[in-house]
Amino acid sequence: MITNSVEQSVRKDSTAERKSPLKVLLVDDIPANLLTLESILEDENRILIKAFSGNEALKLLMEEPIDLILLDIQMPDMDGIEVAQLLRANPKTKHIPIIFVSAIAKSERPSFAEFEAGSYDFIPKPLDIEETQKMVAIFESGCRYKSLIKEQDQKIKRLTEHFDKFLYILSHDLNAPLRAIDNLVQWLEEDLKSSASEESLENINLLRNRVGKMKLLLDGLLKFARAGSKNTQPEMVNPRTLAEDIFRRVNNKIETTLNIESEIESFETDKSSLSIVLNELMQNAIQHNTNPYPEINVKITKSQSKVEFSISDNGQGIKPQQQKMIFEIFQTLPNSHNEESAGVGLAIVKKLVEDRGGVVWVSPTSKAGLDIHFTWK
Repeated sequence: MITNSVEQSVRKDSTAERKSPLKVLLVDDIPANLLTLESILEDENRILIKAFSGNEALKLLMEEPIDLILLDIQMPDMDGIEVAQLLRANPKTKHIPIIFVSAIAKSERPSFAEFEAGSYDFIPKPLDIEETQKMVAIFESGCRYKSLIKEQDQKIKRLTEHFDKFLYILSHDLNAPLRAIDNLVQWLEEDLKSSASEESLENINLLRNRVGKMKLLLDGLLKFARAGSKNTQPEMVNPRTLAEDIFRRVNNKIETTLNIESEIESFETDKSSLSIVLNELMQNAIQHNTNPYPEINVKITKSQSKVEFSISDNGQGIKPQQQKMIFEIFQTLPNSHNEESAGVGLAIVKKLVEDRGGVVWVSPTSKAGLDIHFTWK
């Protein structure tokens, strides 16, 4: 194996950005073929690494990260198709794009049906210099794009973690002085109860209500910041059983009925986060339902690689213009119990669902009530 070292980056002009070189693995059992590939692909933004067999390539791939592979098909001991199959079966290497190189006639080429479209291509021998350079450049652009997306995702994740930590500290630290203010207002009310005017007592009561509202908002902020912060191991979950258990816990109306339709027996997921989502949606469906005979309908279906949940009720529903705002933090709607709400329940639902790569939305319905859908992995 021979490694060609190049500089980490080269400034092409005074304004050009530096590029990290991509590692390209060239695999062929004939040294002359490797020299040809090397001469065609040599570039300041590439590190070309050579392997003279499938086994040597596999060993090398376990030792260091590779961005792109040019793989000869016809090799002794282990051909290129076998190497590619082993790479696709390994989580560590299955994402690496492969360009197969071979002199095999088009009619005699093996089937590539098992490989994902866009993850591979084919260059015939003898090599056409322009075609080879163009194809490698296309795959490299894809590699850099994926790398950029990955970096952006990591930045967003870090920013989200910092933001959640900030919310936690903010809500936690503000609760202490708020409790002190609440105590002072209470003492003030007791001292002035016999001498204060009716207007003063009303203002004191208004102040206590405002302190209570602020405490409710801070508690909601703390709850929002904590949502999804625990890393729990996936476990097998029966969605029907989970929904039934949560309904029994949150139902405060004896007359409320629950109907569940599920085409899924069980699936592996984060049970803790899913429980929070179902808890918030069912509690919301019950609290905002003014129907004398409240009813909650849960439908669970398979949606490609995800599970889709639908939680609907027979309440009064909400206006179309309010449907988008209900998933925003601190947005509240009147409920049937006239209870104060922090307006974080559905914001937590949105946060947890999107953390799992899903989406949540309100489905238009011709009937009364609200129908909320979300997808879950």
